[in-house]
Amino acid sequence: MTHINFYKLSGNFDAALALACRLTEKAYQQSLPVLLHTPDEATSRQLDELLWSFKASSFLPHAVESVPTSAIAISHTDDPGEHHGILINLSRGAPGWFSRFEKAIEIVYDDQQVIDEKRERWSFLKSRGYPMQYHDLSKPE
Repeated sequence: MTHINFYKLSGNFDAALALACRLTEKAYQQSLPVLLHTPDEATSRQLDELLWSFKASSFLPHAVESVPTSAIAISHTDDPGEHHGILINLSRGAPGWFSRFEKAIEIVYDDQQVIDEKRERWSFLKSRGYPMQYHDLSKPE
């Protein structure tokens, strides 16, 4: 069964993209495949640029693909390809195929509509018995 992790952070969608980069780097260091699902081509291209430049010492080989095949793939299509490792969902809604992944990540940022949608998603997934974790990164350490 897919494990679901929700990450709450302070900031806007750009902060969510930055967190997606950090989570991707962590997964890559553990040799885990990642599919970053975006809402549209413009966001896919924005994330592509960010993955190349978010950290000077980091190298994350990746590609924007309509049918994801790379170990780190960015896609805005409804075809997850052969991916089944980690899904980082940057779309507002959840793709219908999320349950094929070992782990799915949802990022909650400072947008009331996003917060409301993610609350509904949490309730839906919890009622279905998915194992879930919540990480609040919005509070200072």
